[in-house]
Amino acid sequence: MIKIQFYSLIRLLLKQEKLELPAHDNENVGQLLQRLQQQIKTPFLHKLLDEDGEPILGTIIMVNRRNIHHLEKLATPIQDSDVVALFPPGAGG
Repeated sequence: MIKIQFYSLIRLLLKQEKLELPAHDNENVGQLLQRLQQQIKTPFLHKLLDEDGEPILGTIIMVNRRNIHHLEKLATPIQDSDVVALFPPGAGG
């Protein structure tokens, strides 16, 4: 199983802090996010990804505590027992 953890406004939007999905062979982060959106009725991907399907500036997606920005971005492979954390862009002031 892949554990997905939601933080900040995504957690509030979805009204849950985590979810588990079975692992799929040769799946990457981008594919996992699409599959996750299909499982969850509330639209949320627009909070993380832009119109081109790329992470919005300030979005943090981590796989096993490592930011995908420093890995293979959305092409980062996902395996059974991985933990994926989703942080939407924050607002400041």
